[in-house]
Amino acid sequence: MEMKLVKSRNAIGESNFHIQLTPAFRQDIFRDKEIAELTFAYILEKLQKLKVAILGYGFGPDHLHLFVSNVRFVSEIELVRQIKGYSSFMMRKNFSYLFKTKLWGNKFWSGGHFYRSVGAVNAETMKHYVEDSQEKHWEIISIEDVKPILQKRIGDF
Repeated sequence: MEMKLVKSRNAIGESNFHIQLTPAFRQDIFRDKEIAELTFAYILEKLQKLKVAILGYGFGPDHLHLFVSNVRFVSEIELVRQIKGYSSFMMRKNFSYLFKTKLWGNKFWSGGHFYRSVGAVNAETMKHYVEDSQEKHWEIISIEDVKPILQKRIGDF
């Protein structure tokens, strides 16, 4: 796969993320194809406004995978806040009747999200995460358990 970097006036590089979002109460609202398509349309609209490219996406019954690139003008957390906030607002405003039996209150998304910075994303990578990794594939550890990594000197490599 050929590596393509994004060039601007002052920088050249690549910034890709795999993001997973989960509906509130981990409800399986994305079994309904219309809800999935409408939600993705609002997310895509927000990504375009933020100048973030979408490399791929996929829905599980109770979650959404996004593979995004060119995340340069917002932080990862701000990106997630923006797409969750906008899609939630628009779905509740225009289509709440589609999911009112599964979601209640003012929530569309759960409070958290999963993210990982990734290198070049290809079809095989997306297929693995979307189709083959439906179970949780990470271990949660406390921040207190993380051992500090001492910085190496250039001669240590």
